[in-house]
Amino acid sequence: MYDFHVQHLRPLVAVVGAHGSTDLATRHWPPIYAVCCFTPMPPKAVTTLFVLASLVHFAEDGGPDGSIALHSLAGFAWLWLGAQRGLELVLAYLSCVHTPAHYARCWRRRRWGALAVAVLATAAALGTVRHVQVVCIGHALQRLVIAHVCTELCVCRAKK
Repeated sequence: MYDFHVQHLRPLVAVVGAHGSTDLATRHWPPIYAVCCFTPMPPKAVTTLFVLASLVHFAEDGGPDGSIALHSLAGFAWLWLGAQRGLELVLAYLSCVHTPAHYARCWRRRRWGALAVAVLATAAALGTVRHVQVVCIGHALQRLVIAHVCTELCVCRAKK
C-alpha cells in the first residue's frame, strides 16, 4: 500500500478516476466488478493481476511494446526517485494519453451513454476531490482497476 500525495494534482486525479465510470454504461460491469472486488485472493495475487491488467490495458493506447516501455519507465522512476514520483509519472500518462485515448475509443465505438456518464462522473469528482490530500494506492483500488480492464475487454469483444 502506498500513500500518493495529490494536493497539487487533484484535478488530474478527478479526471483520471472518473474515466472508469464509462463501465457503468455497459451490461457487463455488475458481474465483473463483483468477481474482481469480492473474490478472496492473497494480496500478492491482486497486485500481480493488477500489473498484468495494466499491461494489457495500456497496450490499447500504444501497443504491447509501448505498454512494456511505459511500465518499465514507471518502475525505474519508482525505484530511483521514489513511489511518489513513479505514481506522478503514471498519473501524467493516464491524464495526457490514456484517458483521452479511452474517450476517443468510446467515441469511435459510439458509446454515447458511456461518455455522458463520464461527463457527470468527472463533474462530481472535480467537486469532491478538492479536500483530498492523499490517495491510498492499495488492493481495493487495484481490484477496481482490474475490474475496469476486464469490463473494457468485454466491451471491445462485444463490439467486434
